[in-house]
Amino acid sequence: MKLQRLDENQITKLYQEHMVIDFPKDELKPLKMILQSVQDGFYDCLGLFEKEEMVGYTFMVKLENSYLIDYIAIFPEHRNKGVGANLLTLIDDYLGNADRIIGEVEDPAYTDDEQQKTLQTRRLGFYLRNNCYDTDLRVECFGVKYIILEAGKKKCRNKDEVWDLYSRFYKRFITEERFEKNIRAL
Repeated sequence: MKLQRLDENQITKLYQEHMVIDFPKDELKPLKMILQSVQDGFYDCLGLFEKEEMVGYTFMVKLENSYLIDYIAIFPEHRNKGVGANLLTLIDDYLGNADRIIGEVEDPAYTDDEQQKTLQTRRLGFYLRNNCYDTDLRVECFGVKYIILEAGKKKCRNKDEVWDLYSRFYKRFITEERFEKNIRAL
C-alpha cells in the first residue's frame, strides 16, 4: 500500500462519492473550501492505494511543519481488515519529520444515541491502540464535540500548546470572528 497525492479531479470525485457518506454534514467542509486550500498550499489530500485501487484517504491541514488530520477514512469494503492501522503507519512515515501531528475524534461522552456512542467509542479505541495519544484537550468545533489526539514522534508539552496549535489550524480557514463564535476549548 502507498499514499499518493490526489489531483483536483480525484479530490472532487472522492468528495462527491465517499466523503458526503463517510462524514456527517456538520463535520464536512465545503468542497470549494478544500480545493481552494489545496491551491493555497496548506492542505494535502492523499489517497491510500492498494496497487491501482484507492481504498482510503486522508486530508490534512499544514501549518509550518505541523499537521492536523482533518479527514481520514477507509472505504467500507476494506474496513476491519487492518487497512486503517496500515494507513496510520503510512501517515506516520509520510510525516516522519513533522513537528506535531494532531487529529480530532468525536467524543462519545456527548451522544445519547447508543449506536453512535458504540461507534465513537470503537473509533477512539482504534486510534489509541494505533499510536495516537489523548492530549486531554476537548473542544467544540461548529457544534461537534471532539477529543484531540496526537501522533508522530514529537509531542506537545501540554494541552495549552495543543490548543494554540489547533486554533492556528482553524484560523487558516476561517476569520477570527467565525473562530470565536464557533470553536472553543471545553
